[in-house]
Amino acid sequence: MHQIRYSSRELLFLFALAVVAQLAGNAQERSTGTVPRLLSLPAATEIMLQNNPLMLREQQNLPMARSTVVEAGKRPNPEFEIASESYPAFGTSPGEFLNNQELSFRAGATIETAGKRKRRISVAKQNVAIAGASVNEAVRQLELELKRRYYDVVLAKAQAELAQQMLDQFDQMIRVTEARYKQGEISGLEMSRTRAERARFFEDLIDANLQLNNSKLSLIETLGIPDYTTSFEVEEKLTFEKKTIDIDQLLRQASDIRPDLATARYGVERNSHRLDLEHANTVPNVTTTFGYKRDFGTNTPVLALSMPLPLFNRNQAGVARARAELEQQRQEFNRVSLAVARQVQQACQTASANAAKVEALDKEYVPSAKRSLEIAQESYRLGSLDLISLLDSERTYRETLRSYNQALYDHCVAIFELEAAVGKEF
Repeated sequence: MHQIRYSSRELLFLFALAVVAQLAGNAQERSTGTVPRLLSLPAATEIMLQNNPLMLREQQNLPMARSTVVEAGKRPNPEFEIASESYPAFGTSPGEFLNNQELSFRAGATIETAGKRKRRISVAKQNVAIAGASVNEAVRQLELELKRRYYDVVLAKAQAELAQQMLDQFDQMIRVTEARYKQGEISGLEMSRTRAERARFFEDLIDANLQLNNSKLSLIETLGIPDYTTSFEVEEKLTFEKKTIDIDQLLRQASDIRPDLATARYGVERNSHRLDLEHANTVPNVTTTFGYKRDFGTNTPVLALSMPLPLFNRNQAGVARARAELEQQRQEFNRVSLAVARQVQQACQTASANAAKVEALDKEYVPSAKRSLEIAQESYRLGSLDLISLLDSERTYRETLRSYNQALYDHCVAIFELEAAVGKEF
């Protein structure tokens, strides 16, 4: 056998080619986007939090709110003034510039009273808390939408696999029908009808694959990945796990955890601090002035203290507005509380109803439809059953399995909605 020998330079060149090919493969893998070829739900959640435009937009509310805390903590800027008066600039002999006029230098600062700065900071900090809760609320809603769209793909994949399975089974039945036709056991009309019936199963497969592709596009949109040509498969499958539901416990957890309820609660606290600030604004600030004055050669200090007299405007409108906003926010908190309680109870009822549906299909209807199909197929092979009855059994079994997949999907989504209603995963 002839052996190929390489020099050291040729081996080095081949090694370099291998490295370049590996790097090119890695670059091509990265060019498909951040979606892995086998996508799990936790990985999809991480990708969404990093790339979804709505998530990235909501996150900017936090630095914006923090900037208001910095702004609220700033004291009023001091003022500096230079004034020159009574210098006979247009006279025939004005005299010395410094000694023949009133020249003053003044520096003043406003002193905030009644703790206005502290109260402004309190209001700003509550805005930061509201911004953080709003981000968490965006995460809650986006995660629920992601789970729905992810399991849309899972359901579409299951239905496509079922459609392919039913088409393969029907092709086997066609082969049996052809054998019986060749033996003269059935007529050509029955043979033609069997082949025509295959079109329905083929259309089901086409529609299922179309639904699968469209579901993947919707999922990619939620992930925030701009490359719609990304090819991937989902890792999760339709499964059933019955959950123990304690409505009272879930209601208590939702009251403590739900970010939209926390947002409303922080809003009440913020408006309460804002009312305190408006009350503090009824007390006028004090402006102090210090300086130096040269009055026609005489040096004198300048001291001044000024404040507006609250005779007419005592910030009545600001206090009334803040009080109304506080009451408005309290009612908003009550509204959100009622909505949260309703959502939790509805989600519990939906999850229980879907669990009962899955159990009934799994224990009774799917096995019954499968036995009926197996009996019909065997009877048709033996010639004791006509084609119409066999096709009815095929359709019944197909629709029962599709309903079972849909029920599994509905139960999974119901659990996701219950988790979102409570604000935590089980």
